[in-house]
Amino acid sequence: MRILISLLSYGLGTMVFALATFPASAETPSHTYPPEYTQQYMKDCMNTSLAEGLAEPEAKKLCDCTLTEFQQQYSLEAFKELNAKAETDETAANQLIEVGQLCFESILYE
Repeated sequence: MRILISLLSYGLGTMVFALATFPASAETPSHTYPPEYTQQYMKDCMNTSLAEGLAEPEAKKLCDCTLTEFQQQYSLEAFKELNAKAETDETAANQLIEVGQLCFESILYE
């Protein structure tokens, strides 16, 4: 989960507003992460988002969106592997950051 903190810090601090609006997925995620994992993810995400200056409602929307999108795209094991790889691989880190950026933009343009 360390990469989550750095990706959100990086992503929120360097948003590029030229991307298309990315609506939060209304579908049920393809993968469901265990409750303890999602709770920790949400806690870390909320702390980071609030520290970056988002108001609580927007932070919750951002965290909900990113969690949903990660569960839609990655099994838990694949997500953990991508997080680990992102520590040293810029391409992997960018995959994670992209989700954060797109979700952030969807909140801005609601």
